[in-house]
Amino acid sequence: MTSTSADPALAPAVDVAEAPPRSIVRDAVAELRAVARYRHLLRYLVSSSLKTEHANTVLGFLWWVLDPLLLASVYVLLVGVLLQRGGPDFPIFVVAGIIAWELFSKGSLNMVSGTVRKEASMRQVVFPKSVLPLSEIGAAAIHWAFAFSVLLVIAIPFGIYPSAYALLALPIVLVQLVLTLGVGFFLSAFNIFFRDTTRLMQYVFRIGFYLSPVLYPVSVVPERFRDLYLLNPFATLIPAYRDVVMEHRLPDFGALAIVAGGSIVVLILGYLFFVRCQPWFAKLV
Repeated sequence: MTSTSADPALAPAVDVAEAPPRSIVRDAVAELRAVARYRHLLRYLVSSSLKTEHANTVLGFLWWVLDPLLLASVYVLLVGVLLQRGGPDFPIFVVAGIIAWELFSKGSLNMVSGTVRKEASMRQVVFPKSVLPLSEIGAAAIHWAFAFSVLLVIAIPFGIYPSAYALLALPIVLVQLVLTLGVGFFLSAFNIFFRDTTRLMQYVFRIGFYLSPVLYPVSVVPERFRDLYLLNPFATLIPAYRDVVMEHRLPDFGALAIVAGGSIVVLILGYLFFVRCQPWFAKLV
């Protein structure tokens, strides 16, 4: 007699517990907890970025100060001297805008390039990949702090003295860092699949530079385009820096609140996209 137990079709059904569906939110929360545990690595990577950036140069850390000043000098010469535009405090006006824009553009691009470079060199180490772009934005924030301090000093010969209003630059830069993080996370993940991201974004940021009030005030934008122009978050952020440094007055907190809300949304979406793409890091980086 043939036993029916040998026939798989007649075997009793066995309940197999299905693996819970993967949740991107759960993965993101777990990633944040891992970053907290690896905060020592984050501090090390920030320090490493700062030390290696100008390690083989003669002036070293002085480039943190010279970069924005030399760049501003070019535009002051072009716009202020040759084109006879701007007032006596125009150099400070330009430096304030450039410092803000450089934090965003260089911070975002460094998050992209630094993530690939450091991931390749640390491939044998298990760690949360989020610390790679976070370390770059940490280094960019320190750069900004130095440059902003220099701005307050060089403004004195122009009759603009530091005041308590300058402390309001801290919440402004916090909003900007949130926005930069969101954009940088998205670009870092996208760069895994499209390695020309950095080169392409260099041109995008260059266009954004001229579409933002770095070299000119918002008031020169024609009224019929003003509402569209104000969709640019830097049409709020850059004037806010100038308000607290040059005008010694409160920025437009209503507009800043709107930019802050949008920046938080960008950060959440960018971070979720970065976490979602992490399984491809080891394969494609």
